[in-house]
Amino acid sequence: MSDAILRLDAVEKRFGATPAVRGVTLEIARGEFFALLGPSGCGKTTLLRLIAGFEQPDRGRVILDGADVAGVPANERPVNTVFQHYALFPHLTVAENVGFGLRYKKQREVVGHPTSAIHEMLTLVRLEGLADRKPDQLSGGQKQRVALARALILRPKVLLLDEPLAALDVKLRKEMQMELKALQRRVGITFVFVTHDQEEALTLADRVAVMNLGKIEQVGATEEIFERPRTRFVADFMGAVNFFDGFVVRPEKMRLHAAPPAGIGQASAPGANGLSQARRESTHFPTSCCVEGTVESKTYQGETTRWQVRAADGKLLTVVEPNDGAPDDVSRWREGGRVWVTWDKRHQVPLQ
Repeated sequence: MSDAILRLDAVEKRFGATPAVRGVTLEIARGEFFALLGPSGCGKTTLLRLIAGFEQPDRGRVILDGADVAGVPANERPVNTVFQHYALFPHLTVAENVGFGLRYKKQREVVGHPTSAIHEMLTLVRLEGLADRKPDQLSGGQKQRVALARALILRPKVLLLDEPLAALDVKLRKEMQMELKALQRRVGITFVFVTHDQEEALTLADRVAVMNLGKIEQVGATEEIFERPRTRFVADFMGAVNFFDGFVVRPEKMRLHAAPPAGIGQASAPGANGLSQARRESTHFPTSCCVEGTVESKTYQGETTRWQVRAADGKLLTVVEPNDGAPDDVSRWREGGRVWVTWDKRHQVPLQ
């Protein structure tokens, strides 16, 4: 990557006998919104701490804007970090929290008067009228904006975000996702975002690295990670999936039928060593497989209904259908009913 602002070169980190990061090599572009995604304990937060300087690698290099920062203290690196629980100073006002880091910056690094810089940041995060409030007078979303403003005022080359939205309720979290993405576009700073939430990563990021057991399983654009996972782990982690003999089928991309579609033969194993996916709109195209099964359970979820279907060979499949009110609405199916499950042959890609 010619315009990489951050490069990790075979980075490793152990805590005692436990490997936390294992040979990670990665490049992140200038101005990119990049997500480190994975389950708890996969190494994503440790990797973020290695970039920030809170930990030092046992092996490998961390290169920021062309400079190897091995041994450089966290406070001297051109990065800043926003934490999950904000870490605001309770005795300081919003304005004082936002401007706190300026007092430790060298005079030549501060552009303009600190008061003007603080006001600019408060305007950027839409907190203009709250400068004199204390953190305990703020909502969760407002506290998050204060933490962002405090980090951005120092004009880092890379902003690191360690699950900063995890403490918010679902509605506010979705609102803050949109605000955070828009903010990143406005400031143009590289954001590296750690999350265990697949939907959040897909919503926010330009590219995603999926981590597992200290390694990166796959790096790619959000669409690539979701639509064309390369490994069984990535396919499974990116959403509930159905594993056939060597095949994975994404459930929300399968369809239920009352009888086998015309011209489609029954198949308990659609192929060998591949990933099978069918988009929701795939019912407009020829299907490749048809698996007979019995409905074991049905769960209404508002916009969708989730089905558990026991295939003839004993495998349990999960299917998600939209509740679109069409004549063939899935609400007419009952537990114990006989159904056939299909998917589109065009979306089969091999697993590694």
